Parts: sequence; structure tokens; C-alpha cells
Amino acid sequence: MKRLALAAVLASAACAHAGPKTRVVEAEGFAPVDARGLGDARDRAIGDARRRAVESVAGVAVESSSRVEGAVTTEQRTTSRSRGFVESSRPVQEDVRDGMVRVRVRARVREGPAPFSTVALRIPEGPLAAGVARALREKHIETEGGRGAPELTGTSRTADLPESLIAGTTAVRANAALVLKGEGSPLHASGAASGLDADRDGAADKALEAAGYRAGLELAAAMSVR
Repeated sequence: MKRLALAAVLASAACAHAGPKTRVVEAEGFAPVDARGLGDARDRAIGDARRRAVESVAGVAVESSSRVEGAVTTEQRTTSRSRGFVESSRPVQEDVRDGMVRVRVRARVREGPAPFSTVALRIPEGPLAAGVARALREKHIETEGGRGAPELTGTSRTADLPESLIAGTTAVRANAALVLKGEGSPLHASGAASGLDADRDGAADKALEAAGYRAGLELAAAMSVR
């Protein structure tokens, strides 16, 4: 009996110390350069690399479903989701060859879902905040968290593109970077987009909102909220 009790205590202690696995890994991502431009392709390549980093550490869960009508399968759907998330990452190498962007990132990956489903949005009102909030709402993440909720901050920058594809309009490129600080290491996300408008300020607003939206979607994916 004493041996059994001791074994139970040891097993319990082992479980208590066995937390989520966290590893720093490197992974490569790829994306073709298309009409959206080189900056957009680079962002997509980074996203691809981050996804591969998570899969290398935590694996992927694959789910399949079918709809049958009259003994005939009318629809089949297969979805996959990662079993972890990227706490932080940075590009360490990149190049462009034959119309394809390749980016290698070093990422800190943690197993399991991120511990957040509500955040306190600390981005000043404007197009960037609007884009981020829209993306998070679509993923059922509350943005009006009170005291104790992880804080979401963001920065952005814009740059005029040399020429617009549409005469009489101005093209602006925007980049957004988000940081969510709460339990554990901060989560980072980024997004970039272009905006077109007859007015430069209008183009910048459109670009900022779209970049914020993309960054918000990336952050939501990292938070693993479904």
C-alpha cells in the first residue's frame, strides 16, 4: 500500500512539472511574387514559415467530414489546425529567385493553445485599430478586456508607392506590427497591405486598416481561438 501511495505521489509530481513544450526552431516559408507586390509576398512567406515551425514542434490535427444525401456523398471537407503557436519569431535569411520569395525564420514555438480569448485593445482609434478589431471579432476574440486582460498594442508605418496601377490615384503601402503581452512570453504578429485612393490620406487609411486586419488575423491564429 505504501509503495502504491508513493508511486501515485511521484506520478502526480511528474504531471505537475510536465508543462507545455517550448522550443526554438528554424523553418523556411515560400510565396510567389504576384500583382500584390514583393512586400506582400514576403509577408506571406513569413506566415508560411511560422506555420511550418509550429508543425515541426507540435504537429497538426487533421479533421475530415462528409455530407451524404440520398446515399451519395455531396460534400467532403478536410481541415487541419496546429497544436501550438508562435510566441515570437524573426527572419534570419531571405532571397528572391525565379519569382518566388523564400524566408527563413527563427521562431519560439509553444505547444497547446495560447491562453487568451479576451484582450484589452490599446491602439489609438483610427484605421489601424479598426482593422485589428474587425479581424479579432471575426475570430470571436473580445477586444474590450478589463483589468488583468492581456494588453494588445500596435505600431505602423506607411510609405508612398512609386506609381499607381490606376491613373488619378495614389498608392500607399502600410506595415503593422502587433504585440500581445500577458501570461508567458509576448505574442507578435505583423501584416502589410496597400491602399488606393484619389487622396493620399484616404489611400493611407485604407492601407492601414487592411494591414491591421491582416495582422489581427495572424494574431488570432497564434492565439489558437476557434
